[in-house]
Amino acid sequence: MKSASWLLSRRKLLRGAGGVAIGLPFLDAMAPPGRAHAASTTAPQRFLVYYKPGGTVLDNWRPTGTETSFTLGAIHQPLVPFKDRLILLDGVDLKITAIGEGHPHSRGMGGVLTGRELPPGPYETCGSTAGFPGGPSIDQAIAAKIAQGTKLRSLEVAVNWPTDQRDGGKAAPTNCIVYSGPGQAVPPSIDPRAVFDRLFTDLGANTQQLMVERAKSKSILDTVIGEYQSLSPRVGQSDRAKLEEHLSRIRELELAIGANANETTGACVKPAAPTPLGDARAGQEGVPGDNQQKNPSLDARMPELGKAMMDLLVMALACDLTRVGTMQWVDSQAYNTFPFLQLFDGHHAYQHDHGYQPDALTKIDTWYMTQFAYLLQRLTDVKENGVSLFDNTCVLFTTEIQAPNSHAQDNMPFIVAGNAGGAFKTGRYLKYDGASHNDLLVSLQSAYGITDTTFGNPAYCNGALPKFV
Repeated sequence: MKSASWLLSRRKLLRGAGGVAIGLPFLDAMAPPGRAHAASTTAPQRFLVYYKPGGTVLDNWRPTGTETSFTLGAIHQPLVPFKDRLILLDGVDLKITAIGEGHPHSRGMGGVLTGRELPPGPYETCGSTAGFPGGPSIDQAIAAKIAQGTKLRSLEVAVNWPTDQRDGGKAAPTNCIVYSGPGQAVPPSIDPRAVFDRLFTDLGANTQQLMVERAKSKSILDTVIGEYQSLSPRVGQSDRAKLEEHLSRIRELELAIGANANETTGACVKPAAPTPLGDARAGQEGVPGDNQQKNPSLDARMPELGKAMMDLLVMALACDLTRVGTMQWVDSQAYNTFPFLQLFDGHHAYQHDHGYQPDALTKIDTWYMTQFAYLLQRLTDVKENGVSLFDNTCVLFTTEIQAPNSHAQDNMPFIVAGNAGGAFKTGRYLKYDGASHNDLLVSLQSAYGITDTTFGNPAYCNGALPKFV
C-alpha cells in the first residue's frame, strides 16, 4: 500500500522510446491519504457530446408517464439499463434557428451547441448560403473551464464525415457542430489510427525513432513496459489490477485499429485537419437519387469504426488526456447507407427524398441508440476508486432537427446522460412547453462551475431550465 510520503501525480505518464507517452487511469496512489476512495471529490468532471443526424420519429422517441415514473419510447429500448442515469427532455425548442441564414440542417448544426444563429456567408446548402456562428460551442466553453493542463483541450471524432468538395473539402455549416470561437469551426478527426497516435505519443516525438521502434516491437506498449514494471511494485494490489486492465484495453485498441502495423506514416506528428474520405454525395443536393452510396466500404464499416472511436474517447478521458470530447457519426446531410441493417438507400432518402419512411428511420435511430448505450457502458466499465468514469461524466445526446420530413426544430430529442459528479438529479422525464434550448446550454455550463446566466445569443436565454438542476 502507498504511504503518505509517496503519491503518484495525476499527470504521471508511462514514457517509452520514440516519444510514446501513455496516460494512466485514476489510481489510489493519486489520492491524498485518507481519500483513496473518494473519487467523487478527487476525480475530475468530464463532458461528452454524442451527435447523430436527421432528427427522430417523435412518436417512437417520446417517453410516456410522469417525471419520475415513465416508460421509455421504442427507440430508447437500448437505454433501459441506464434509465436511472438519464434526463429525457420534451418540449425544448431550437428557437435560435428561427433567425439567421442558411438551410435548417445548417442552422441546426451551427446553433445546437453554440446557441447562435448563422450569419451571411459563402457556404451553400440546398440553395441557401450561410457562414459560421459567432461564438464558441458549449463543449469548448466547458473545456476552457475544466480541461486546463490536459494534453488536449478537447477531442472531436467522427466516423463517416463527408466534406463538401465544392468547398474544397473543408469544414462547412452542414458538417460541423464544434466551434472554438466566432467563426472558428473545429472539424473532427476521422482516422482512428491518427487519433490513437495523437493520444499516445508526444506531439514533439521523434518521428523517425518512433517508426523504428514500431518496426521492431509491433506495439507502442512494448516501448513503455520497462517503466510499467518499475511502477507496478510501488502501488497497491488494486492499482496494479487497474494498470493491467488499462494497458490491456490499450492493446485491444491497437489491434482493433491496426495501430501496431509496421507503417511509416509519421502519424506521431501533430495531425493537420482531417483529410476527407471522399464525398459521399452525388453532388446534386436535394435531387432524388443524390444519396447513392459513394463509399460502400466506409458505410459498411460504420459499426467497427464507431466502436473504435468511442473506445478512444473513453480511453482519452480515463487517461485524463482530455476531459471534453465529441462523437459525431456523420454530417447533417446523412447520405450514408446502412447495409448492416439491410437499408441500402441513404439516410437522407428515408427522411424525405423518397417519401417519409418512419419504419426505416426508427430502425436507424434504434441502431444509433444502441451505439449510445455502448458508449455509456464503456464509461461505466472504467472504475475510478469506487465509482465509474460515468459517475463523473455528463453526455449530451443531440441532433440538428426534430422532424425528418419537415426539418421542424421544436420538441428536440435531447437526452442528458450522467450527472457530472452529482450536478444533476437523473432518472427523470422533464416536459416543457416551448422552452429555449439556449437555457439547456446555460444549465449545462452551470453544472461545470460557469456562472454566466446566458449562453449564445442572450435574446434566446431565460436562465437555466426549470427543474433541470
